[in-house]
Amino acid sequence: MSEPAEFLRPPEVPWSQLGPDFIDAYGHDDRGQLRAEHFEIEGQSGSGKSYAAATVMQQRAKRWGTATIALVTKNTEDSLPLLGWPVVGSWEDVIRYRWSIYWPQTPLLGEERERFHEERIYELLSQLWPPPGEQANVLLYMDEIRYIEGLPGPTARQRTRLKKLVRQYWREGRSHGISIIAGAQRPLEMVRDMHSEARWRAVFCPADEADMERFAELLGPPRDWEPVLRSLDQTLHQFVLRNSYTKDAYITWIDEQLRPLPSQAEQEPRGGGQPYRTSALQ
Repeated sequence: MSEPAEFLRPPEVPWSQLGPDFIDAYGHDDRGQLRAEHFEIEGQSGSGKSYAAATVMQQRAKRWGTATIALVTKNTEDSLPLLGWPVVGSWEDVIRYRWSIYWPQTPLLGEERERFHEERIYELLSQLWPPPGEQANVLLYMDEIRYIEGLPGPTARQRTRLKKLVRQYWREGRSHGISIIAGAQRPLEMVRDMHSEARWRAVFCPADEADMERFAELLGPPRDWEPVLRSLDQTLHQFVLRNSYTKDAYITWIDEQLRPLPSQAEQEPRGGGQPYRTSALQ
């Protein structure tokens, strides 16, 4: 039997060099044709995952013109507003813009806040799903997927309706032209579809030592990847970017300042209540 290949530490490449090639490849085939593709980002609060996600969304929108919805559930958010995209809170407003931040905000607390978020997010995902024979051609970002999956429905019978809908997005979204970027602080207790369906992974070093092995498992054998995660420079917000299909991997960090692009921030609302699903939104 042959000896297993020696594990090689991924090269360190700043995003200013790696990003253009990644954006060219992410969600498109070798001919540049649109191909829905999921992307998960794992990291502790403050690790830089939202900033990385916002950078990817902005650069993909600039390169490919991809229609994008960034779904935010936090009371405060530092990174996504740096995009300068219109902040909306209803489906009627979502369909007015090519790029938007869907941020249903409320002063409610506890269970009332959860019910408010569940209703608004369920409405968004239900309206966004295309009818048979149509393609959504959209990128959807969910800032804290674990929170979203756990939101309770309005009745006992509907308690898990949002979790089931999110699972449908993971399993079937690609065939309907829906790409997902999802952020999570911990991979434990997540619906496994996120890990099995996401082709791209960005993994930051976890804060909790108990999470280290699980974070490493997202990348490959823990004995190989735990030392890599421990070595990441958290002052630079370094993370491992890996393609689960090709096995290509890099250690990278966002070394560019995120600021609004006029072409995206200064959008004219689309009139006439046009449906969000259209071949022009690619």
